[in-house]
Amino acid sequence: MRAEHKAPVIGESLYLWAGAQVDLPKVHDSLQKRELTSRIDVYQLSTADWSSHLTRGTPPLGVIGYSCTTSHSNIYYFGGWCGHDDCYHNTLNVLNTIKMQWTSCSNAEQSLMKKFRAGMISLEFDGAEYLVIIGGVGSTPTVYHPQFQYDQLKSGRARTNEQLLYNVSTGQFTVPSVSGQCCPPTDGFIIEKITTTGNRGVIFGGAVTVNGDESTATNSVYIFSVTHSIINWEILKPGAIPNEGLWPMERDTHASAIINGDSTSPTLVVIGGMDKKNELINECLLFDSITTGQYSCRKIPLPESVTSRYAHSLTAVTMSPHCVCLVIVGGFEEFELEDVGGGKKVPMNTFIIDTNRLIMIIELVYSEAGEWIVQSVLDANDLTSKNYQEKYQSYSKTRTWWMDQLIEYPTEREMKLQRYIQSLHEDLQVAHESKVSLQEALVEANKQVKGDDSNDIMSSVLEEMTLEQEKLIEEKQIITEDNEKLKLKIADMEEKEEQYLKEKQIIIDDNQNLKTDISEKDKVIAKLTSNEKQIITDLKEKDLHIAKLVKERQERSKVTSSIGLQFNYLIPSMDKLDCLSDVQVAERKLFLIQGDKPQLMNWEKYGLRIGVQKESLLSSETVEAAVVALVGGEFQFPPNTVLVSAVYAVSLSKPLLKRLILEIQHCIDLTGRPALSRHLKFAIAPVSTPSLPYQFSLVKGGEFKADSWYGSIQRKEFCLVSIVGEKRLPKSSANGDESEEEEEEQEEQAEEKTEEEVEDGNSDSSSDSDKTKDPPGGRSGEQGESTSNEGVEEEEEIGGQPLHEEGNEEQDNERVEESKDHEEPQHEEETAPIPCTEISSDFTSKVVVSTGIVENMAYAGL
Repeated sequence: MRAEHKAPVIGESLYLWAGAQVDLPKVHDSLQKRELTSRIDVYQLSTADWSSHLTRGTPPLGVIGYSCTTSHSNIYYFGGWCGHDDCYHNTLNVLNTIKMQWTSCSNAEQSLMKKFRAGMISLEFDGAEYLVIIGGVGSTPTVYHPQFQYDQLKSGRARTNEQLLYNVSTGQFTVPSVSGQCCPPTDGFIIEKITTTGNRGVIFGGAVTVNGDESTATNSVYIFSVTHSIINWEILKPGAIPNEGLWPMERDTHASAIINGDSTSPTLVVIGGMDKKNELINECLLFDSITTGQYSCRKIPLPESVTSRYAHSLTAVTMSPHCVCLVIVGGFEEFELEDVGGGKKVPMNTFIIDTNRLIMIIELVYSEAGEWIVQSVLDANDLTSKNYQEKYQSYSKTRTWWMDQLIEYPTEREMKLQRYIQSLHEDLQVAHESKVSLQEALVEANKQVKGDDSNDIMSSVLEEMTLEQEKLIEEKQIITEDNEKLKLKIADMEEKEEQYLKEKQIIIDDNQNLKTDISEKDKVIAKLTSNEKQIITDLKEKDLHIAKLVKERQERSKVTSSIGLQFNYLIPSMDKLDCLSDVQVAERKLFLIQGDKPQLMNWEKYGLRIGVQKESLLSSETVEAAVVALVGGEFQFPPNTVLVSAVYAVSLSKPLLKRLILEIQHCIDLTGRPALSRHLKFAIAPVSTPSLPYQFSLVKGGEFKADSWYGSIQRKEFCLVSIVGEKRLPKSSANGDESEEEEEEQEEQAEEKTEEEVEDGNSDSSSDSDKTKDPPGGRSGEQGESTSNEGVEEEEEIGGQPLHEEGNEEQDNERVEESKDHEEPQHEEETAPIPCTEISSDFTSKVVVSTGIVENMAYAGL
């Protein structure tokens, strides 16, 4: 279902692109919109089958009400409405139907207003091919040309009769001059070329401006011709419709096609449209003898299933010199103004949804009475029948498709010359017969005439014969010269035909090469499909093996909750993290950051949330954020610290304008003990390291709230990130609190030193990436409330105990149970550092984690 489109035909294929569609996003540009506009539907007339083809290059953004014309194997598209707000375009694009590739031509931004519902045809003059663009409605222009008119409408749009020429060979736009009675500012009209080779065109109907800023339909017919950058206009006088005596009704958003027969002058066909009252016009009109200026117009009967539509497309396909098929596609079938409240009404259009009416073919034949009549009307169901296939094949046997481009109708001068030559031949024949008669008369006179006056009679007859002979010689010379001119014309046509045959052979060769390439690609695809199946089988076997290893490790460590490791090798955006080695991956995840609005990406299943600040990207940009959750590996953490979270590797496909907010879940219960938060630190390590293990160092910044299981930090560039807790070894100190303060100062100096070393040694991060600040508005605390209950439930099982070494499991369990029953004084919980025994800082040490992580991943060594 679509409308406000065009459906040009090249060879035996009809090409249908864009137009108003139900599923077209009402945005300027998006991935979904690009996906729709990057495809073109092709209808094969020989088989009555539709096929969808993916195009290369960048398709135009003007997808509704665009102008369209063809040139050889190319289709040109100009302007159009974007589908949202008052967004119009003035770009010219061409689609090569052989390569299925888009190319952008020169942009007319400086010389032509942005608009839609304009007209465009291809004409030949001055020895070159030009595209002629006329009229339309759209945005208020930035440049006004004095020879044209611009009507400002109540809707805020502008209607114009602006005209432009585009030289196909040079790619240059020209603003022409105008003469004669030019059409007023018009849109929604039809435009056709009325000479196969030449410089003349016709427009009919459309919407024009009345009362200064209102719109109404018109029934005017204009003929124009182009020479030397001048467009000459004339308006045709009304003619009569036989048997009715009516002049064609006013209309717009109708469709048209030109019929070119070998024994008839070009005939204009018009179907459908809407009148002044926005009601459907159920009729089909034929304009005959347009090129003479004294044309006639008549109706031909067609069913309403064909004519009852507007904003559709109509294309003529010549099947034989006396048979033409009219292909009609899509359109709207109903228009109404819907009240949206506040006294405001908006136009509503209803698509044609009957599948039998989406594409229809009308077969016209040229009768012995010298007029085009309807032979048959075929809907979509009829086109799939055997009768249509057989009829089409019979036409194809007598029709040479590629010769259509060579059909040239003689000019008026050539026709006069041919008539004059024929007349000379007839005169020559009469003169020859007269000469014979004179000779016979002379012989008879010689027999009858005797005496002195015979010489006078003979001399007179001979003088007359001499004069007649001289006259015949002059006429013969004229005929000879005219014949030479005709020979030159025929030689020129033969040269064009030879050139076209060469181009045709090139096209055939290109098609053969394309078929060969497609065959080779099909083989490659088949091979890749086979390899993909083998890879999937291998992955399943690996998954089973991994699950078995995880189960064995769970049994050895007797951990009550964990999940199996999962691998995803099919994410190409993870390429930046492929350098990770000797690590155990719990899960990989790819996030898309789009536009300039704030975003929150929840990965709470694996203890991570990522916040994107406002205006971190431009509104049209998209960045990929790749995250890998690690649960094991050769990690080396700073002395006197222990890992209290998972380790995450974060990478961006493109730097952001502002820092990301990383919120990482830890396993320390800070409820009622906010002083413990100062013993939690963020640790980082470079992703790429010359040798293992990965060396982690503490980084300043970050925030840990007492009512949340999450710690937050802002980062711009990334590496390996985790949360560690400071351990406090039992000491006998006489100085008490003073020694503890000295120890904290020493640790802070060590943290600053190690952080500087990481900044100098990390090739994947910059100085900006290590600077952090608190997240705005304390978002980590608010979001942490959603998962804190889950963490508390796990504390009832785990007891919120400090991290401990590997040892006797029964002793560990006793210690956990003892901690459940023992309530420490409140002032000790607020000030004491994270209690733990002296253990190694290696990652393989046992840790106690909160429910949010335990339920979703198994740390190595548990």
